[in-house]
Amino acid sequence: MAVECPVLRPSGDQPLLLPAVALACLGVLQPGIDPVFLTLLSSAHGLSPDRHGWIVSASQCGMALGALVTWQYGRRLSGPIFPTAALVALLAALATAWTGDFALLLGLRCLFGLATGVLYTQAMSNAAAHRPHGAYGAVFLCQLGVATAVALLLPTIADTAGAAIALATLAIAPLCALAICVRYPQAVSRREPATPARASGGPGHSDTRAWAAAGATLLFICATMMVWSFAGALAIDAGISEATIGQAVAVGSLAGAATAFFVMRERPAVPPALTGPLSGLSLICPILATRDGDPILFIVSIILLNIGSTAIIVRSSGLASAAGRDGLFRRFVACTHPLGMTLGPVAGSLASLAFGAGGLLYAAVTAILSACLLLAFADLAPGGLRWRRTSYESLDEYLTNVQP
Repeated sequence: MAVECPVLRPSGDQPLLLPAVALACLGVLQPGIDPVFLTLLSSAHGLSPDRHGWIVSASQCGMALGALVTWQYGRRLSGPIFPTAALVALLAALATAWTGDFALLLGLRCLFGLATGVLYTQAMSNAAAHRPHGAYGAVFLCQLGVATAVALLLPTIADTAGAAIALATLAIAPLCALAICVRYPQAVSRREPATPARASGGPGHSDTRAWAAAGATLLFICATMMVWSFAGALAIDAGISEATIGQAVAVGSLAGAATAFFVMRERPAVPPALTGPLSGLSLICPILATRDGDPILFIVSIILLNIGSTAIIVRSSGLASAAGRDGLFRRFVACTHPLGMTLGPVAGSLASLAFGAGGLLYAAVTAILSACLLLAFADLAPGGLRWRRTSYESLDEYLTNVQP
């Protein structure tokens, strides 16, 4: 597979994918660095760890709101809205580094999430217009790689210059997003190019299958976030050290990045109806692995979680986007990502409160089974999602100008 540097050369009406992929990656970067970000926030402002959940919730709720607004009103948003959103994210990131007031921090993180939700949803929709699997795979690959690099660099910056300076360096991400919006407005263009489904004149009932695939995406993300949000607490309760948890997260991120690289192709190696159950089993591994307190087993379970979640989210997102008929639906598919990241931890918490220790497992299994049924319907129904002609473009072709 060729991996030469992509050529940034727009031609006629062809979409320019690399800026949209890069912008989407920056828009969804924050969830990947939250553990390090929250540690620095406590060091810089003395924020109590028991308030970390409020900070994360404020960011994710803002992002979900931004995604919902863009989904519904993306065609009405004027061009300057997107550079303005990047500027708002930049100012919120800088203010976070120098503000210790808890209420103000909540407002700033909600504002930051709102701005990044707008950017991510529009950029991801545009990137997925013609190469849905490749676009989602590329965004996951870039996000995991950048998040890992940032997580490794921030502690070093904090040790050298202080936690506040380290937090301020995170403003580089929205600054880059602003530069992309200004230099490559195609990344957030409001154009509504015909998707493969529209161009091919697919059967009228394909809308139902597309919505089923989108629903499966939302549920798989919810299940992933249920388990991911509680994995650390479950491990600590089982006597697993924080160092082991950190190692598991780092190795799991690398495994997720490798998985994203291999699932970028438009043609699935494993039928989606089978990918769902296999990935679903991997998602619940951390819950089962923490019962015995074996650190090696926990690390393996986190690796499996990252592999399974990356594979199924890229695949189901790509299937849904490929079957969608317009930009409104593609924005909804992108919208399922921040929605799932917001709803998943809430559902896991409610299930744990209602049903005790086993509640998290019950909720995760219910979400996974429901998602598998929806994905099987989308894939196996007569005239299912696999009607689309597939190809084996190289990585550089995914990220450059391509014909519809």
